[in-house]
Formats: sequence, structure tokens, C-alpha cells
Amino acid sequence: MCDAAELFLEEQKVIKMGVPPMRLEILTSIDGVDFKACFKNRLVVDFGDFEVNIISKSDLLTNKHASGRPQDLVDLEKLLNV
Repeated sequence: MCDAAELFLEEQKVIKMGVPPMRLEILTSIDGVDFKACFKNRLVVDFGDFEVNIISKSDLLTNKHASGRPQDLVDLEKLLNV
């Protein structure tokens, strides 16, 4: 059994906390983009007492296109119209 912190170090992991509609999903890596570049482009949003880092729309579009999964392609089409 691994330490929970070790999960965050493994690539291609999705760590889910909570239940919908209040679920938080953390992806340890995503397709088509580099973390350092995404971090520079991030949006910082106030969320109550916290600041939350959010991927930029441009980087999200790149990621959705690169992943090529059916739901990501649906998301991509919707994001292009926003």
C-alpha cells in the first residue's frame, strides 16, 4: 500500500475527492502541454479564503485537442464557442 502523497508523484493519475457536484479531480499530468509553461500562464482565482490556480483557456484548448478523447473533443468544441 502506498502513501497517499506518492499518488501525486505518479504520472497519468486522477485523484478524486468528494462526490458530485462537489468533486475535486486532480490530474497529475495532462496531454499536449508542459507544466512549467502552464503554470506561467495560469489564472489565479480567489475562492473564499483560498487562491486557486486554474489552467489558462489557451492551454486547456491545447490539452483537450491533444488528448483526443471523445468527451474532450466535445469540451473543445464548446470552449471554442465561449
